[in-house]
Amino acid sequence: MPTLSQLQEQIDRLEGTQRRKLRTAPICDFIDKALPYNGLPLGCIHEVKSRDLASAIAFAALLSARIPATGSILYVAPDRSLYPPGLLPYGIRLEQWLHIFARQPDDLIWTVSEAIRCPQVNAVLAVMKKTDLALCRRLQLAAESSGATGFLLGNATSAPVASAITRWRISSVNGPAGRGFDEAFWELELSYCRGGRPGKWMVAWRNGRLEAFRFLSKVPIRPVRPNVFLPASAKAG
Repeated sequence: MPTLSQLQEQIDRLEGTQRRKLRTAPICDFIDKALPYNGLPLGCIHEVKSRDLASAIAFAALLSARIPATGSILYVAPDRSLYPPGLLPYGIRLEQWLHIFARQPDDLIWTVSEAIRCPQVNAVLAVMKKTDLALCRRLQLAAESSGATGFLLGNATSAPVASAITRWRISSVNGPAGRGFDEAFWELELSYCRGGRPGKWMVAWRNGRLEAFRFLSKVPIRPVRPNVFLPASAKAG
C-alpha cells in the first residue's frame, strides 16, 4: 500500500501536469507539434545547453519573452558579462529584465530558488554549473507552485537536469552571407520532453520568429554567435 506522502506526491505531480497543459507558450508550428500541449509548458523547469553559452541565453530569452504575462524576467549568473541590449532582437523588453550577480555557488542557488518561488516573476534564466537531484526537485516544485518558468543554462557536457520537463541542445551553425545583425542560425535539438517526443531542427531566427532553413555553403563560414556578452575591454573596465 502506498504511504500518505507517496499519494500526496502523486497528486502534486498530476496537478502539475494539468497546470502545464493549461499554460503554454508557442515556439513555432513545426516545433510545437513535438510538444505535448502544442507549446512550451510553463510553470516548470527546462534545461537549455550549448557549446557556446551565448546561444543558450538567446534561445532561453526568446522563449521567456513569449510567456503571456507581465512579470519580471531574471537572469542569474556568477558574473556580470551579460550585455542586455544584445537580447533586444529576441523580443526581450529591458524594463522587464533584471540581471542578478551571485558569485558564490550557495548564493546563486539561493537566489535562483527564491526567484522561482516568486509569483511576480515570469521566468528565471540561471547559469548553473552543477545541479543535483534534490535541488532540481525543489526548483520544479517551486515553479509549479508559483507559476514561474525556469531555464537552467549550461554547457553541452554537463550532467542533465534531473527534473526538467524539456531538455534542449542548441549550437550556432553557418548562415548565409549578408545576414542581418538580428538574425541567428541554430541547430536545435529537443533531446527530451516529458509527454512529448524528441526532435532536431535547423532553424533561423528572423524578423521575430523561428523559421526552418537549410543552407549549404561551399565557402566555410564561421558560425556567428548572438552578441549577448560585453566585450573584453568593457569587462576589464
